[in-house]
Amino acid sequence: MGIIETHDLRFVYGKGTPFEKVALDGVSISIEQGDFIGVIGHTGSGKSTLVQLLNGLLRPASGQILLNGSDIWAKPKKIRNVRFEVGLVFQYPEYQLFEETVYKDIAFGPLNKGIKNKDELDRIIRTAAEFAGLKESLLEKSPFDLSGGEKRRAAIAGVIAMQPKVLILDEPTAGLDPRGRDRILDRIRAYREKTGSTVLLVSHSMEDIARVADRVLVMNHGRVEMFDVTKNIFRHGERLSEIGLRVPQVTQVFLELKHLGADVRTDVYTMDFAKGVALDFLSRHDATTEQPDRPPAENSSAGETAEGGEAQ
Repeated sequence: MGIIETHDLRFVYGKGTPFEKVALDGVSISIEQGDFIGVIGHTGSGKSTLVQLLNGLLRPASGQILLNGSDIWAKPKKIRNVRFEVGLVFQYPEYQLFEETVYKDIAFGPLNKGIKNKDELDRIIRTAAEFAGLKESLLEKSPFDLSGGEKRRAAIAGVIAMQPKVLILDEPTAGLDPRGRDRILDRIRAYREKTGSTVLLVSHSMEDIARVADRVLVMNHGRVEMFDVTKNIFRHGERLSEIGLRVPQVTQVFLELKHLGADVRTDVYTMDFAKGVALDFLSRHDATTEQPDRPPAENSSAGETAEGGEAQ
């Protein structure tokens, strides 16, 4: 049994109005404890709706969401408790910062969860800040005085501080420069490795997903298109392109080589993987390439001497 499961999940926006739209239709998935799941899909595929349902912010029109085997909507009045177990970091979460200091902002979640002991609270706040990559010197600053990347990490720390069993991040690197993006991804990966928590990362960046995710959930028009280990997902690069997803650039290179007739794999999704595949292809190519014909060497004793004169 997974830590989170959905069974025939369906959600409709604007139900009963002229603007009715089915956002999810029959979604059934199982996510195991400790999984690092990448969630991808074209705009409007349902990925953001799905993670808000997992967190209990939205209620399904039909179907079930199970957390550790229990329906999260079995007791609607206690749905708030689910949000402590399944933490959700929204896209551009820095816009949700509101306290006087970063320290108080990170403390908000644990305090609402019921952590009252000052020493325990302090430990939780500083641990969350460390996981998020925030320097201790920033904790007493106003969150509005931080850089964009620092604000993003402060917001992530606020969710981590609630010590959720499942951490969901919706486009956490959106709008960041490459260096800021790498820092966020590295901190998320380190957090998961140290805590064993389950992580769901929603992203438009296939490079980000390829870099960190163990399994990938591909959404397409409110349904599950694929859900498999990462390397298997990128074997379907052409299909991913068909449904409006931009595969990693390195994958696209190998797809083009295949179209040009090269006998190469197309499930390449990282640079390290690409190097190995390229070397393998070149070694096979060299082994099968015919060597040009060369005239046989003449025998100097029967023909010419080593000095080029005639034998006596």
